[in-house]
Order: sequence, then C-alpha cells, then structure tokens
Amino acid sequence: MINFDSKKFKKILDSISNPPNPKDTRIRNYYSNQEYASFNIDFENVDIALRIAGLLGKHATNFTITTCHFPDTNKIDYIQFMIFKINDPELLAILDQI
Repeated sequence: MINFDSKKFKKILDSISNPPNPKDTRIRNYYSNQEYASFNIDFENVDIALRIAGLLGKHATNFTITTCHFPDTNKIDYIQFMIFKINDPELLAILDQI
C-alpha cells in the first residue's frame, strides 16, 4: 500500500517536469492505485526523467524504472516509473503540506 497522496505527488512531478509552467507537464499516463503510482516520460525528455530518478533515489524511495521500446526496434520510446513507497520523512512532510 502506498504511503503518500498520489494527487499531491503528481503536483510535485508536474513542477519538476516543467518548472516555468507546471500545467504543461511532461508526465504522461499518470496512474495510481493502492499499491503504486506510475507514469511515463517520453525519451526526448530524458533529462527530466533523470532529474526525477535523482529525486526519488535521494529520498530513498522504493521505485522501479523501465524503458519501453518502439516495436521491433532498439529505439527507446519512453521511460516508465513505478513508485511503491516513499521512505523519506522530509519528502512525505512536503507532500502533506501541499
């Protein structure tokens, strides 16, 4: 069971993906249920994916990253994140304050 508010987490992701205009997010296919939150980032925005991976890694989050390829090619189409649990009390406190 996830231990964070997925709607608030989406707001943070939107801000990270495009700080000047969070409404123009690079986060695609955001989905959450009681077990995880998942989203995709197009490979052309790999810099944003790396920024998010750095944030999640820094805050000792339980997550996975998967690359998804165009059919019958080795070219990466998008990067998928699945977040299961946030272990950092500071990040959880920020989410509570949003």
